[in-house]
Amino acid sequence: MSGAVSSAHAVAEYSALTHKRVLHVIEDLDDAAFRERTGRANSIGFNFWHIARWADWLQAQINGTRGEDERSIWEREGLAGRWRWDQAKLGASQTGMGMDEGVSAQLRLPPKSEIERYARASFSALDGSIANLDEEMFGTPLKSGESNEMKDATIGSWIVSILVHANRHLGMIESTKGASGRRGTASV
Repeated sequence: MSGAVSSAHAVAEYSALTHKRVLHVIEDLDDAAFRERTGRANSIGFNFWHIARWADWLQAQINGTRGEDERSIWEREGLAGRWRWDQAKLGASQTGMGMDEGVSAQLRLPPKSEIERYARASFSALDGSIANLDEEMFGTPLKSGESNEMKDATIGSWIVSILVHANRHLGMIESTKGASGRRGTASV
């Protein structure tokens, strides 16, 4: 089929678009708005970090499956320690997954610029990992030493799952912005 786009290529484009939207939606926020919480909802900053952390985790897992360095940016830079976060309280794979909102509310977020730097690096690393996948690697089981509900899933299904999850949190960010009187859309 001439001109047909592969699944891997289509997902790579969607990943890049998702990350562009996530970065766009926080552009107009200062540190106070980035950290603000309403009720039991997580802050925009926490949701933003959580999206970035999952992207970082997945790019490291893809690299490990390829036989490359499987350490995440988070691990290589020792960000939990630098930010004085207790790794044992950061949920599954230190991604924030499964954290109670009361626990996440206790995290002292670093400046927005520091989390944004980490997010840009994570998004770039994941998008680069995905862009280099061929159909065979897209269908290869992800080799992760961690236990989770998707233990036998392929790289492609993990990418789609992480992107769906990222877009759920993007919606939370948009909603939080809108509820606070700001323009909430992430459309670019």
